[in-house]
Amino acid sequence: MAKTNLNLPDEFSELVLQGSLIVAQDKANPIRAHLASAGIRELFSHILHHYAPDEEVRACSWFVQAKDTKTVTRRQRAVFATQGGLTDDYVDSLGVDVKDLHNVAIDAIDRLNKATHVRPGRVVSDQQVIDAFVDEMLDAMDGLLTSFSECRAAVCRALENNAYDALITATVTETIEELDFLSGRGYELSGPVDGGELEVLSISAAEVVVKYSGVVPITLHHGDKHDPIEIGHDFPFWMTLSAPADNPTALEHREYFFDDSGWYK
Repeated sequence: MAKTNLNLPDEFSELVLQGSLIVAQDKANPIRAHLASAGIRELFSHILHHYAPDEEVRACSWFVQAKDTKTVTRRQRAVFATQGGLTDDYVDSLGVDVKDLHNVAIDAIDRLNKATHVRPGRVVSDQQVIDAFVDEMLDAMDGLLTSFSECRAAVCRALENNAYDALITATVTETIEELDFLSGRGYELSGPVDGGELEVLSISAAEVVVKYSGVVPITLHHGDKHDPIEIGHDFPFWMTLSAPADNPTALEHREYFFDDSGWYK
């Protein structure tokens, strides 16, 4: 049974997958295996181009033009979709090794290229053979997509402390309007973030962009120096941060939002 719960990037990908699987099961079509192979091959190509545009791949510090072609190779696209402009050394330091997943995907595309050709005496009609081949190709596609998410998960783990430090810096050096409005004499972060989550929004050739969210305890200062009043309140927040691809730990905040709606309840 072919894997259909793939984490595909868009509706077009879903459409191509659905059409390819329908063709593969159409026993009235004698060349269904070859036509389905063409559809799945195009799906691989679309995924790689979607996640790895030419200009972004070429802009990476690790990019070297392959000698046997003037284009960006499939493997280079797979690498970019996995790590963007992050250096190989940095990715290795995260303990991420997805080369085997890339190898399986590239091999699958090569096999699909061959399978699209219809030649006398080479028409594949055995449904069990067709089903097994389709399953193998989609497993390879699932592995390719997994390589993308594995690297991003590793980046999140590596940058979590840096994101927290950037949050602290923002509360100290920036005037956060939502908090400033509620305090008479300033505010300060008074404890660790509850349920903090870090999400990689993008890894381009130039930068890493992440989103940090959770609930943060803030102490609001009121009154005067003779009669100071401190009021603690937990504020849900999110913050986007970015860092250069060649120095991903140097996160700086870009924008943020602190939800003060709970203060008025």
